[in-house]
Amino acid sequence: MMFGGSFMMVGIMLFWVVLIAVGFYLLYRFINGRKEELSPMEILKIRLAKGEISLDEFEQLSKKL
Repeated sequence: MMFGGSFMMVGIMLFWVVLIAVGFYLLYRFINGRKEELSPMEILKIRLAKGEISLDEFEQLSKKL
């Protein structure tokens, strides 16, 4: 009887370790998955909206893309 209880305790501990590991993995994927890849044209539009480049520069750069 003693061995059955210790195996059950090891099984429960293993279950929780796996559950916590899966939780951390999903959290990691969620955090890294939120990063957006912007296209060069979207970056240009953002820079124009912020005032970093003028409309003429925007048009010249967008033609090159």
